[in-house]
Amino acid sequence: MKIKQHLSAPSENDPYVEKEVIVEDWLIDILVDKLRKACTIVSRKKIPFILYRNVIEESEACVQEEVATLADKYVVVQVFSYGGFIPSTFQRQHVYTIDRFTRIILKKNSALFFECLENLKTALVS
Repeated sequence: MKIKQHLSAPSENDPYVEKEVIVEDWLIDILVDKLRKACTIVSRKKIPFILYRNVIEESEACVQEEVATLADKYVVVQVFSYGGFIPSTFQRQHVYTIDRFTRIILKKNSALFFECLENLKTALVS
């Protein structure tokens, strides 16, 4: 009987789940802070900043890529295709507030989340 309870899905009162939520909130706060600092640089320079580039699909001559850029106070995520015999085309484009983007990126792909942090770290140093 105890084994079944242990293997069941974690409840919301589980201390492990609570700690995970605390860590996620802490990571989100760090990214939000860095994005807001980068917003001032982007606004001053009038040049968008690339947060990450993610190749979604790649063939011999064509690439489908997702690119997230920080433009003023928003994050723009675009999926586009280019290369080969096809003209460059946009498949999707989403505009997020900084707060919304940080929550989405952490849930979607933690590797991209940390890539954003790394790219912002180098941008804020220079």
